[in-house]
Amino acid sequence: MRLFIVISLYVLGITGSPVCVDQMTTRTVQSGGSVTIPCSYSDPGKPDEDVRVIWGETDQEYCSSVTAEDTIISSSGNVIEKYKGRLYREKDPNRNRTEYITITGLEPTDGPRFCCLLYHNRHENVFKNSRLATLLQFQGTEYITQLDEVMAVSREDVIIPCYYSKDISDITKVTWYYADRERHYCTHTRIQEWSNAHQYGRYSLVNFTQDISLRIRNLHVTDERSFCCVISTSTARATLESEQFTRLIVEEYQSSWNQPTNNITSQEGKSVILSCSYTLPSGRYTEIDVVRVNVYWRVGNVTGPYAYHPYREMVHSTYRHRTSITGMTNLMIMNVTKADNTSFHCFMVVKQCAGDYRYDDNIQYGGGTRLIIKEPSEPSEPPPTSSFGQESLVLAAYVAVKFFIAVILVVLGCVYGRAKNTKRST
Repeated sequence: MRLFIVISLYVLGITGSPVCVDQMTTRTVQSGGSVTIPCSYSDPGKPDEDVRVIWGETDQEYCSSVTAEDTIISSSGNVIEKYKGRLYREKDPNRNRTEYITITGLEPTDGPRFCCLLYHNRHENVFKNSRLATLLQFQGTEYITQLDEVMAVSREDVIIPCYYSKDISDITKVTWYYADRERHYCTHTRIQEWSNAHQYGRYSLVNFTQDISLRIRNLHVTDERSFCCVISTSTARATLESEQFTRLIVEEYQSSWNQPTNNITSQEGKSVILSCSYTLPSGRYTEIDVVRVNVYWRVGNVTGPYAYHPYREMVHSTYRHRTSITGMTNLMIMNVTKADNTSFHCFMVVKQCAGDYRYDDNIQYGGGTRLIIKEPSEPSEPPPTSSFGQESLVLAAYVAVKFFIAVILVVLGCVYGRAKNTKRST
């Protein structure tokens, strides 16, 4: 009886598991360029064939403001005139419940914010949306932007980037805050304020005023918080704060991580794929609660630079244009060199739906791989031939030619003799 009730509730779309929809808060773009905006969601508790992702645009911060008139691409794939020929939708082939829209030929009148909404085909209604819309920040305008997420391991020093779109030398004051991510409130608790390069305890700016990113030294697990950046400039009448808050996710360091469990051999100049996988620990969450998985690969050791990062600007220059993710988590390195003869370590941040617009972030260590690079093999040369052998070959060729000519002469003689005898007899 209980099983029948559970199945009935699932079919009706009434389950106890919360549903979360997730998208990035900001994307930096330029006029005439393109942008790809991903949308991920946890299991909606409804049959897959009944659920569609639709998209809307708004000038409001929250997606709850989106109405039917704001829809830019419907569940059937119809695109409004404004974006016709410029907007494309596709599903991620490697990730369940992840979809993208790509908009080309961007114009300042686009958006400025886009919302991902879950639509029930049979009931013809939106039953869930992302809380915050994705804002397009056009180059040339004034804004601050941060990364959505930074993963780290305890004991290391970590940098939380903050980028200002205008002349950074105009900045007169920088303030970093702990943010309230659920209520999207930046100035929640002040960490420190800087008007010079002074360091305060474990906190400092990377290089005031050349780089206003926050550095935290000797990281602790308790540093796992959300952070936001606020600045004042010599020309601004008011402070400017970031629209995107950075979630710092910290995992306790384990010395066993530095011992790679796999070995892979490759030749210099080739491409290689390093594998990585994760399993959810038994407990509160299951696979249906996963909203998205971000993959990170570090090189040398578990606190080394990034060989791959979801945000390209964080990837070490050695790997910035040589690495990509295949499948869900595997790392592809192109044109490997001797410098790649080291270990690579995989981490995944698994974002799980904890309730309406609430998430739990869990770091999974996917193991280490030792990459062994061999030099390209030299083409084999034919064995050297002695002068005696060469003379034998020449002599054999000479005899063969003479024999061939003799055979031809004999044949011609026979033909000629037969022809002459035939003529006499006539």
